[in-house]
Amino acid sequence: MKILLAEDDSQVRTELRELLIEQGYEVITAIDGIDAFEKFRADEMIEILLLDIRMPRATGLQTLDAIKKIESPKDRVFEALFITGNSDSNAIISALKLGAFAFLFKPIVVEELFKELSDATDSINQKHYRNFQNSMLHAQQSDKAPLKVASSIKDGMGATSEIAAIGAEHYAPGIEQHVHRISEMALCVSVRLGLEAQQCQQIRLASLLHDIGKLGGPTDIYTAERTLTAEEFEKTKDHTRLGAALLEHYDDPIIEVAQNIALQHHENWDGTGYPQGLKGDEISIEAAIVHAVDTYDNLRSHRPYRAALPHHRAMEILVSGDEKSNPDHFHPGVLQALLSQHREIEAIYERYRPIEIKSSCELETSE
Repeated sequence: MKILLAEDDSQVRTELRELLIEQGYEVITAIDGIDAFEKFRADEMIEILLLDIRMPRATGLQTLDAIKKIESPKDRVFEALFITGNSDSNAIISALKLGAFAFLFKPIVVEELFKELSDATDSINQKHYRNFQNSMLHAQQSDKAPLKVASSIKDGMGATSEIAAIGAEHYAPGIEQHVHRISEMALCVSVRLGLEAQQCQQIRLASLLHDIGKLGGPTDIYTAERTLTAEEFEKTKDHTRLGAALLEHYDDPIIEVAQNIALQHHENWDGTGYPQGLKGDEISIEAAIVHAVDTYDNLRSHRPYRAALPHHRAMEILVSGDEKSNPDHFHPGVLQALLSQHREIEAIYERYRPIEIKSSCELETSE
């Protein structure tokens, strides 16, 4: 998620920028309102505005008002958060009229900052979904097939089927924020790999649908709070092909990426994965990325046969392996990128931490 931070106080700007980067956000800074306006207009990847209300040349209010008047694609999505003093009551009212998402009062409380940013990210994803849903409805009413979705999707800024993705989460107890974590982690790794900005954004959005095939699978197996039998585990593998089949009728670049991910995100680099036993570069880069971050997330999350693992133990397993995982399962470049970004990956997990579930098993970890 890319943030535009506009703050005229250089010390505050530097401190906030460092805090946000530590939390895994990509940050662009502006020294005043006009600078912020120009940078927002030039970069369609910006989705969160963090604006000081009182700035030289143009206030935060004037900046947001001007941004609202830009002729952007109608489905470009962003949220604006304002930094203000307690005495700015008139400014707060004006900001609310402009559609401000939240206010952060000086001195800024770090916990409140991160909570508001997390809520803003959720709101943005929900807006993306509504745009996509509207596109689907329009296509159905027009009796057009295959579906042609909004142009901003082709620019990597478009909608995702968040509700469908979240629906799939109910087939995996205890990981309610799973799709959000996978999406942001996949973006983090994609950027580290040096992929083009549009491709990174496509992967972030498409990865929300990596488990969409679980919607067509056996609910009792996906929700089972016990270790699955060998036969049941084999049935769970069907969600890869089911997911690809659900997405195959949509004529759109992001959905094509999502289809690759849905089908291939359990393929292993050494050819031992499923459903096709693909090996090496036969696996798409987007699927290889999601495979790695999904494995990390699964290790961090509660399972019926074990408790959630701490960050250092999950990273140790990715590097050294265990009875279920092997480093040869992962694209070497992807694994290296994940390791180099491990602090950001951990921060993303903490930002979307799942509800704690008590486990009956004893967790044994090496110190």
